[in-house]
Amino acid sequence: MNLGESFRMSVTNILSQKLRSSLTLLGVVIGVMTIIATMSVIRGLQNQVNQQMSVLSAGVFQVEAFERNVARRNRFFNWPKIGWREVRAVERNVPLAKIVAPEVWRYVVTIRYKDKSTNPNIIVAGGVPGFAPNNGYMVERGRFLSDTDVHFNRAVVVLGYGVANHLFPFRDPIGEYVTVNGNRAQVIGVLEERGGIFGGNSDFHCVIPITTWTRWWGTQQSWFITVQVTDPARIQEGIDQTVAALRAARNLKPGEPNNFATFYSNQLVDSFNNMTRWIRIAAFGIASIALIVAGVGIMNIMLVSVTERTREIGVRKAVGARRRSILYQFLAEAIILTEIGAMIGVSIGIVTAMVLGKAANLPVAVPLWSVLLGIVFCSVIGLVFGTWPAWKASRLDPIDSLRYE
Repeated sequence: MNLGESFRMSVTNILSQKLRSSLTLLGVVIGVMTIIATMSVIRGLQNQVNQQMSVLSAGVFQVEAFERNVARRNRFFNWPKIGWREVRAVERNVPLAKIVAPEVWRYVVTIRYKDKSTNPNIIVAGGVPGFAPNNGYMVERGRFLSDTDVHFNRAVVVLGYGVANHLFPFRDPIGEYVTVNGNRAQVIGVLEERGGIFGGNSDFHCVIPITTWTRWWGTQQSWFITVQVTDPARIQEGIDQTVAALRAARNLKPGEPNNFATFYSNQLVDSFNNMTRWIRIAAFGIASIALIVAGVGIMNIMLVSVTERTREIGVRKAVGARRRSILYQFLAEAIILTEIGAMIGVSIGIVTAMVLGKAANLPVAVPLWSVLLGIVFCSVIGLVFGTWPAWKASRLDPIDSLRYE
Protein backbone atom coordinates (compact mmCIF):
# COMPACT_ATOMS: atom_id res chain seq x y z
CA MET A 1 0.00 0.00 0.00
CA ASN A 2 1.46 3.37 -1.00
CA LEU A 3 1.11 6.67 0.84
CA GLY A 4 -1.78 7.80 -1.39
CA GLU A 5 -3.85 4.76 -0.47
CA SER A 6 -2.98 5.22 3.21
CA PHE A 7 -4.16 8.81 2.98
CA ARG A 8 -7.48 7.89 1.31
CA MET A 9 -8.21 5.13 3.82
CA SER A 10 -7.36 7.45 6.73
CA VAL A 11 -9.72 10.15 5.49
CA THR A 12 -12.47 7.57 4.94
CA ASN A 13 -12.09 6.24 8.49
CA ILE A 14 -12.11 9.76 9.98
CA LEU A 15 -15.26 10.72 8.07
CA SER A 16 -17.00 7.52 9.06
CA GLN A 17 -16.73 8.53 12.74
CA LYS A 18 -17.71 12.23 12.52
CA LEU A 19 -18.81 12.74 16.15
CA ARG A 20 -15.81 10.94 17.61
CA SER A 21 -13.42 12.81 15.29
CA SER A 22 -15.02 16.18 16.14
CA LEU A 23 -14.69 15.63 19.89
CA THR A 24 -11.10 14.46 19.44
CA LEU A 25 -10.27 17.61 17.46
CA LEU A 26 -11.66 19.97 20.10
CA GLY A 27 -8.42 20.21 22.09
CA VAL A 28 -6.35 20.72 18.95
CA VAL A 29 -8.68 23.48 17.75
CA ILE A 30 -8.55 25.27 21.13
CA GLY A 31 -4.75 25.06 21.31
CA VAL A 32 -4.12 26.36 17.80
CA MET A 33 -6.83 29.02 18.12
CA THR A 34 -5.16 30.32 21.31
CA ILE A 35 -1.79 30.61 19.59
CA ILE A 36 -3.14 32.36 16.49
CA ALA A 37 -5.51 34.78 18.26
CA THR A 38 -3.01 35.81 20.95
CA MET A 39 -0.05 36.20 18.62
CA SER A 40 -2.14 38.13 16.08
CA VAL A 41 -3.26 40.71 18.63
CA ILE A 42 0.24 41.03 20.10
CA ARG A 43 1.86 41.37 16.67
CA GLY A 44 -0.65 44.05 15.70
CA LEU A 45 0.10 45.94 18.90
CA GLN A 46 3.85 45.60 18.36
CA ASN A 47 3.57 46.97 14.83
CA GLN A 48 1.63 49.98 16.06
CA VAL A 49 3.92 50.47 19.03
CA ASN A 50 7.02 50.39 16.84
CA GLN A 51 5.40 52.97 14.58
CA GLN A 52 3.77 55.28 17.11
CA MET A 53 5.55 54.74 20.40
CA SER A 54 8.74 55.95 18.77
CA VAL A 55 7.89 59.42 20.03
CA LEU A 56 11.34 60.69 19.14
CA SER A 57 12.87 60.68 15.67
CA ALA A 58 15.81 58.47 14.75
CA GLY A 59 19.02 59.57 16.40
CA VAL A 60 17.17 61.62 19.05
CA PHE A 61 17.32 61.24 22.82
CA GLN A 62 15.77 63.25 25.62
CA VAL A 63 17.08 64.74 28.87
CA GLU A 64 14.58 64.74 31.71
CA ALA A 65 14.46 66.01 35.28
CA PHE A 66 13.11 62.72 36.62
CA GLU A 67 13.42 58.98 36.18
CA ARG A 68 10.74 57.16 34.14
CA ASN A 69 11.10 54.23 36.53
CA VAL A 70 8.56 55.02 39.27
CA ALA A 71 10.59 53.41 42.06
CA ARG A 72 13.72 55.37 41.13
CA ARG A 73 11.71 58.55 40.56
CA ASN A 74 10.43 58.45 44.13
CA ARG A 75 14.03 58.26 45.37
CA PHE A 76 15.08 61.31 43.32
CA PHE A 77 11.97 63.48 43.47
CA ASN A 78 14.00 66.55 44.52
CA TRP A 79 16.25 66.79 41.46
CA PRO A 80 16.71 70.37 40.16
CA LYS A 81 14.61 71.59 37.25
CA ILE A 82 15.93 71.75 33.72
CA GLY A 83 16.02 75.21 32.12
CA TRP A 84 18.05 77.48 29.86
CA ARG A 85 21.30 76.76 31.74
CA GLU A 86 21.16 73.08 30.82
CA VAL A 87 20.11 73.87 27.24
CA ARG A 88 23.11 76.17 26.75
CA ALA A 89 25.46 73.59 28.29
CA VAL A 90 24.35 70.97 25.77
CA GLU A 91 24.49 73.40 22.83
CA ARG A 92 28.04 74.48 23.67
CA ASN A 93 29.65 71.26 24.92
CA VAL A 94 28.17 68.35 22.96
CA PRO A 95 30.04 68.07 19.62
CA LEU A 96 27.66 65.39 18.32
CA ALA A 97 24.55 67.51 18.93
CA LYS A 98 22.92 68.57 15.65
CA ILE A 99 19.63 69.98 17.01
CA VAL A 100 19.07 70.89 20.65
CA ALA A 101 15.43 71.66 21.40
CA PRO A 102 13.98 72.41 24.84
CA GLU A 103 10.29 71.71 25.37
CA VAL A 104 7.70 71.90 28.13
CA TRP A 105 4.16 70.51 28.27
CA ARG A 106 0.83 71.56 29.73
CA TYR A 107 -2.11 69.18 29.95
CA VAL A 108 -5.89 69.58 30.29
CA VAL A 109 -6.08 72.65 28.07
CA THR A 110 -9.18 73.98 26.29
CA ILE A 111 -8.87 75.75 22.94
CA ARG A 112 -11.74 77.92 21.73
CA TYR A 113 -12.63 79.53 18.41
CA LYS A 114 -15.64 81.83 18.55
CA ASP A 115 -18.53 79.68 19.82
CA LYS A 116 -16.74 76.34 19.35
CA SER A 117 -14.35 74.78 21.86
CA THR A 118 -12.52 71.55 22.42
CA ASN A 119 -12.84 69.29 25.40
CA PRO A 120 -10.34 70.10 28.16
CA ASN A 121 -8.06 67.31 26.97
CA ILE A 122 -5.70 69.20 24.66
CA ILE A 123 -1.96 69.03 25.35
CA VAL A 124 0.03 72.18 24.59
CA ALA A 125 3.80 72.04 24.16
CA GLY A 126 6.12 74.97 24.45
CA GLY A 127 8.90 74.50 21.95
CA VAL A 128 11.42 75.92 19.51
CA PRO A 129 11.91 75.31 15.77
CA GLY A 130 13.83 72.09 16.52
CA PHE A 131 10.79 70.62 18.29
CA ALA A 132 9.25 69.38 15.02
CA PRO A 133 12.21 67.42 13.57
CA ASN A 134 13.19 66.00 16.96
CA ASN A 135 9.68 64.72 17.69
CA GLY A 136 8.81 63.61 14.17
CA TYR A 137 6.12 66.24 13.52
CA MET A 138 5.40 67.47 10.01
CA VAL A 139 3.42 70.56 9.04
CA GLU A 140 0.47 69.99 6.71
CA ARG A 141 -0.56 73.62 6.26
CA GLY A 142 1.07 76.92 7.10
CA ARG A 143 4.40 76.87 8.91
CA PHE A 144 6.04 75.80 12.14
CA LEU A 145 7.60 77.98 14.82
CA SER A 146 10.51 80.24 13.89
CA ASP A 147 13.41 81.64 15.94
CA THR A 148 11.71 85.04 15.71
CA ASP A 149 8.53 83.63 17.27
CA VAL A 150 10.56 82.32 20.20
CA HIS A 151 12.73 85.45 20.57
CA PHE A 152 9.81 87.89 20.66
CA ASN A 153 7.44 85.69 22.70
CA ARG A 154 4.87 85.76 19.93
CA ALA A 155 1.37 84.52 20.72
CA VAL A 156 1.19 82.02 17.86
CA VAL A 157 0.08 78.40 17.82
CA VAL A 158 0.49 75.39 15.57
CA LEU A 159 -2.65 73.27 15.87
CA GLY A 160 -2.74 69.50 15.90
CA TYR A 161 -4.63 67.84 13.06
CA GLY A 162 -7.54 66.79 15.28
CA VAL A 163 -7.87 70.22 16.91
CA ALA A 164 -7.90 71.98 13.54
CA ASN A 165 -10.57 69.63 12.16
CA HIS A 166 -12.73 70.12 15.24
CA LEU A 167 -12.55 73.92 15.36
CA PHE A 168 -12.29 74.60 11.61
CA PRO A 169 -14.13 71.77 9.83
CA PHE A 170 -14.97 73.81 6.72
CA ARG A 171 -12.31 76.52 6.49
CA ASP A 172 -8.59 77.15 6.51
CA PRO A 173 -7.50 78.06 10.07
CA ILE A 174 -4.26 79.80 9.05
CA GLY A 175 -4.35 83.41 10.24
CA GLU A 176 -7.36 82.92 12.52
CA TYR A 177 -7.23 83.66 16.25
CA VAL A 178 -8.05 81.12 18.96
CA THR A 179 -7.89 81.26 22.74
CA VAL A 180 -5.70 78.76 24.58
CA ASN A 181 -7.00 78.55 28.15
CA GLY A 182 -8.10 82.17 27.71
CA ASN A 183 -4.87 83.37 26.06
CA ARG A 184 -5.33 84.75 22.54
CA ALA A 185 -3.05 83.29 19.84
CA GLN A 186 -2.87 83.34 16.05
CA VAL A 187 -2.89 80.05 14.15
CA ILE A 188 0.21 79.81 11.93
CA GLY A 189 0.15 76.12 11.01
CA VAL A 190 -1.52 72.73 11.22
CA LEU A 191 0.37 69.49 11.91
CA GLU A 192 -0.01 66.36 9.81
CA GLU A 193 -2.25 63.57 11.10
CA ARG A 194 -0.44 61.05 13.32
CA GLY A 195 -3.10 59.07 15.18
CA GLY A 196 -2.58 57.54 18.59
CA ILE A 197 -2.36 54.42 20.72
CA PHE A 198 -3.55 53.28 24.18
CA GLY A 199 -6.02 56.14 24.53
CA GLY A 200 -3.52 58.88 23.59
CA ASN A 201 -3.71 60.89 20.39
CA SER A 202 -0.95 63.19 19.21
CA ASP A 203 -3.41 64.83 16.78
CA PHE A 204 -4.68 66.75 19.82
CA HIS A 205 -1.28 68.25 20.60
CA CYS A 206 -0.60 71.91 19.88
CA VAL A 207 2.69 73.82 19.93
CA ILE A 208 3.49 77.41 20.95
CA PRO A 209 6.87 79.14 21.46
CA ILE A 210 8.51 78.04 24.69
CA THR A 211 8.94 81.67 25.74
CA THR A 212 5.24 82.30 25.25
CA TRP A 213 4.47 79.16 27.24
CA THR A 214 6.52 80.42 30.22
CA ARG A 215 4.93 83.89 29.92
CA TRP A 216 1.46 82.36 30.14
CA TRP A 217 2.07 79.63 32.70
CA GLY A 218 5.27 80.50 34.54
CA THR A 219 8.69 78.90 35.01
CA GLN A 220 7.92 76.52 37.85
CA GLN A 221 7.70 73.46 35.61
CA SER A 222 10.85 71.66 34.54
CA TRP A 223 11.70 71.36 30.86
CA PHE A 224 12.79 68.49 28.66
CA ILE A 225 15.65 68.71 26.21
CA THR A 226 15.57 66.69 23.00
CA VAL A 227 18.91 66.24 21.28
CA GLN A 228 19.38 65.01 17.71
CA VAL A 229 22.87 63.69 17.02
CA THR A 230 24.69 64.04 13.72
CA ASP A 231 24.91 60.24 13.31
CA PRO A 232 22.09 58.02 14.67
CA ALA A 233 24.55 55.14 15.02
CA ARG A 234 26.46 57.23 17.60
CA ILE A 235 23.47 58.07 19.78
CA GLN A 236 25.02 56.44 22.86
CA GLU A 237 28.16 58.51 22.38
CA GLY A 238 25.99 61.62 22.14
CA ILE A 239 24.25 60.64 25.39
CA ASP A 240 27.62 60.22 27.10
CA GLN A 241 28.77 63.67 25.91
CA THR A 242 25.50 65.21 27.14
CA VAL A 243 25.81 63.55 30.54
CA ALA A 244 29.36 64.92 30.88
CA ALA A 245 28.24 68.43 29.84
CA LEU A 246 25.34 68.49 32.30
CA ARG A 247 27.42 67.10 35.15
CA ALA A 248 29.90 69.91 34.58
CA ALA A 249 27.13 72.53 34.35
CA ARG A 250 25.68 71.32 37.65
CA ASN A 251 29.06 71.01 39.36
CA LEU A 252 28.65 67.34 40.16
CA LYS A 253 31.77 65.77 41.64
CA PRO A 254 33.21 62.44 40.48
CA GLY A 255 31.29 59.62 42.16
CA GLU A 256 28.15 61.68 42.71
CA PRO A 257 25.08 60.28 40.92
CA ASN A 258 23.45 62.18 38.07
CA ASN A 259 20.56 64.43 39.09
CA PHE A 260 18.90 64.12 35.69
CA ALA A 261 17.92 61.26 33.38
CA THR A 262 18.18 60.41 29.69
CA PHE A 263 15.74 58.51 27.53
CA TYR A 264 15.29 57.43 23.92
CA SER A 265 12.40 55.72 22.15
CA ASN A 266 14.05 52.31 21.71
CA GLN A 267 13.95 51.93 25.50
CA LEU A 268 10.17 52.35 25.45
CA VAL A 269 9.74 49.89 22.60
CA ASP A 270 12.06 47.39 24.30
CA SER A 271 10.08 47.68 27.54
CA PHE A 272 6.84 46.94 25.69
CA ASN A 273 8.39 43.97 23.91
CA ASN A 274 9.70 42.59 27.21
CA MET A 275 6.24 42.92 28.73
CA THR A 276 4.50 41.15 25.84
CA ARG A 277 7.15 38.42 25.80
CA TRP A 278 5.67 36.97 29.00
CA ILE A 279 2.18 37.17 27.51
CA ARG A 280 3.40 35.22 24.48
CA ILE A 281 5.09 32.64 26.70
CA ALA A 282 1.93 32.23 28.80
CA ALA A 283 -0.26 31.87 25.69
CA PHE A 284 2.13 29.33 24.21
CA GLY A 285 2.15 27.41 27.50
CA ILE A 286 -1.65 27.29 27.64
CA ALA A 287 -1.82 26.23 24.01
CA SER A 288 0.83 23.56 24.58
CA ILE A 289 -1.12 22.08 27.48
CA ALA A 290 -4.29 22.03 25.36
CA LEU A 291 -2.45 20.34 22.50
CA ILE A 292 -0.83 17.74 24.76
CA VAL A 293 -4.21 16.92 26.31
CA ALA A 294 -5.59 16.69 22.78
CA GLY A 295 -2.69 14.38 21.90
CA VAL A 296 -3.58 12.05 24.76
CA GLY A 297 -7.17 12.07 23.53
CA ILE A 298 -6.03 11.24 20.02
CA MET A 299 -3.92 8.37 21.30
CA ASN A 300 -6.88 6.97 23.23
CA ILE A 301 -9.19 7.29 20.25
CA MET A 302 -6.63 5.64 17.99
CA LEU A 303 -6.24 2.75 20.47
CA VAL A 304 -10.03 2.32 20.45
CA SER A 305 -9.94 2.43 16.65
CA VAL A 306 -7.24 -0.26 16.58
CA THR A 307 -9.36 -2.47 18.83
CA GLU A 308 -12.49 -1.93 16.72
CA ARG A 309 -10.65 -2.69 13.49
CA THR A 310 -8.73 -5.72 14.71
CA ARG A 311 -10.49 -8.09 12.30
CA GLU A 312 -9.91 -5.63 9.44
CA ILE A 313 -6.20 -5.58 10.27
CA GLY A 314 -6.17 -9.37 10.39
CA VAL A 315 -7.81 -9.61 6.96
CA ARG A 316 -5.34 -7.16 5.46
CA LYS A 317 -2.38 -9.03 6.90
CA ALA A 318 -3.85 -12.35 5.71
CA VAL A 319 -3.91 -11.06 2.11
CA GLY A 320 -0.33 -9.83 2.27
CA ALA A 321 -0.30 -6.39 3.90
CA ARG A 322 3.02 -5.64 5.57
CA ARG A 323 3.49 -4.29 9.07
CA ARG A 324 4.90 -1.07 7.58
CA SER A 325 1.68 -0.49 5.60
CA ILE A 326 -0.45 -0.87 8.73
CA LEU A 327 1.90 1.43 10.66
CA TYR A 328 1.79 4.12 7.96
CA GLN A 329 -2.00 3.98 7.71
CA PHE A 330 -2.61 4.57 11.42
CA LEU A 331 0.13 7.20 11.66
CA ALA A 332 -1.35 9.00 8.67
CA GLU A 333 -4.77 8.89 10.30
CA ALA A 334 -3.46 10.46 13.52
CA ILE A 335 -1.54 13.19 11.67
CA ILE A 336 -4.41 13.98 9.31
CA LEU A 337 -6.75 14.22 12.31
CA THR A 338 -4.49 16.78 14.02
CA GLU A 339 -3.93 18.73 10.79
CA ILE A 340 -7.68 19.07 10.26
CA GLY A 341 -7.85 20.45 13.80
CA ALA A 342 -4.95 22.78 13.03
CA MET A 343 -6.67 24.20 9.95
CA ILE A 344 -9.92 24.73 11.84
CA GLY A 345 -7.99 26.29 14.75
CA VAL A 346 -6.11 28.67 12.42
CA SER A 347 -9.36 29.83 10.82
CA ILE A 348 -11.17 30.32 14.13
CA GLY A 349 -8.07 31.98 15.63
CA ILE A 350 -7.88 34.55 12.83
CA VAL A 351 -11.60 35.30 13.08
CA THR A 352 -11.37 35.56 16.88
CA ALA A 353 -8.41 37.95 16.66
CA MET A 354 -10.26 40.17 14.19
CA VAL A 355 -13.41 40.20 16.32
CA LEU A 356 -11.41 41.06 19.47
CA GLY A 357 -9.49 43.73 17.59
CA LYS A 358 -12.66 45.33 16.29
CA ALA A 359 -14.41 45.15 19.67
CA ALA A 360 -11.48 46.61 21.60
CA ASN A 361 -10.28 48.91 18.78
CA LEU A 362 -6.93 47.12 18.65
CA PRO A 363 -4.77 46.48 15.59
CA VAL A 364 -4.45 42.88 14.42
CA ALA A 365 -1.72 41.30 12.28
CA VAL A 366 -1.52 37.55 11.78
CA PRO A 367 2.15 36.46 11.92
CA LEU A 368 2.94 33.74 9.41
CA TRP A 369 5.30 32.03 11.86
CA SER A 370 2.45 31.45 14.33
CA VAL A 371 0.39 29.71 11.62
CA LEU A 372 3.35 27.54 10.63
CA LEU A 373 4.13 26.86 14.29
CA GLY A 374 0.57 25.69 14.92
CA ILE A 375 0.60 23.37 11.91
CA VAL A 376 4.04 21.94 12.68
CA PHE A 377 3.22 21.48 16.37
CA CYS A 378 0.03 19.63 15.48
CA SER A 379 1.97 17.37 13.10
CA VAL A 380 4.40 16.55 15.90
CA ILE A 381 1.51 15.88 18.29
CA GLY A 382 -0.11 13.54 15.78
CA LEU A 383 3.18 11.76 15.10
CA VAL A 384 4.16 11.37 18.76
CA PHE A 385 0.77 10.33 20.12
CA GLY A 386 -0.15 8.26 17.09
CA THR A 387 3.03 6.18 17.12
CA TRP A 388 2.03 3.79 19.90
CA PRO A 389 -1.43 2.91 18.50
CA ALA A 390 0.06 2.54 15.00
CA TRP A 391 2.89 0.34 16.29
CA LYS A 392 0.40 -1.76 18.26
CA ALA A 393 -1.77 -2.21 15.15
CA SER A 394 1.21 -3.23 13.04
CA ARG A 395 2.26 -5.88 15.63
CA LEU A 396 -1.10 -7.66 15.79
CA ASP A 397 -0.98 -11.35 14.94
CA PRO A 398 -3.13 -12.04 11.84
CA ILE A 399 -4.51 -15.37 13.20
CA ASP A 400 -5.57 -13.83 16.52
CA SER A 401 -6.96 -10.80 14.71
CA LEU A 402 -9.15 -12.93 12.45
CA ARG A 403 -10.55 -14.73 15.49
CA TYR A 404 -11.26 -11.43 17.30
CA GLU A 405 -14.96 -10.82 18.05
